[in-house]
Amino acid sequence: MESAPGESDAFWEGRWQSGHTPWDHGRPAPPFAEFVQNEGAPTGEILIPGAGSGHDVRFFAELGARVTGLDIAPSAIEVAQARNPCPGARYMLGDILNPAPELHRQFDWVVEHTCLCAMEPKFWPAYAAAIPKLLRPGGHFLALFYRNPHDDAGPPFGIDEATIESLFEPRFSLLKAGVPKQAYESRAGREELRLYRLSD
Repeated sequence: MESAPGESDAFWEGRWQSGHTPWDHGRPAPPFAEFVQNEGAPTGEILIPGAGSGHDVRFFAELGARVTGLDIAPSAIEVAQARNPCPGARYMLGDILNPAPELHRQFDWVVEHTCLCAMEPKFWPAYAAAIPKLLRPGGHFLALFYRNPHDDAGPPFGIDEATIESLFEPRFSLLKAGVPKQAYESRAGREELRLYRLSD
């Protein structure tokens, strides 16, 4: 029996091997450019889970950060290394739900974009538990949440405010939140960008 989306690395590997990756817009997420314009570029060590072909990884690396793109699909790592090589960027095979111990407490920022929404909601608590393990004290979680997808059946799976708060606000302090003005055309008004700081 085939595993459900978000449940098996084989599912996502198959999508990359077949080239069926409609979530890949061929460029970094526009809300991150808007964030940098308004707040400045994140610095230090950044982790991007579910990094796919690496557009966001390259975007932040070209601004001077050291960025690790993590993905569960080997073919995604190969695509990222071919399409978005950049000084300061590296790509690693790994599962954000069970991050390798050598990644613990190694990052100043974790940047979320289309990783959480690709998972069935039953996996979200494990995702939320993993993020604090990866951050250094006082680290930041910059998350682009998919609030209102076209298809409720998913993926992508939309997330509401109460769920966001229950998952992340016990461990994080909310610094900023809002609907980005800049977005992919198909996602305009459907996303929310939140900036959190890991609580002491």
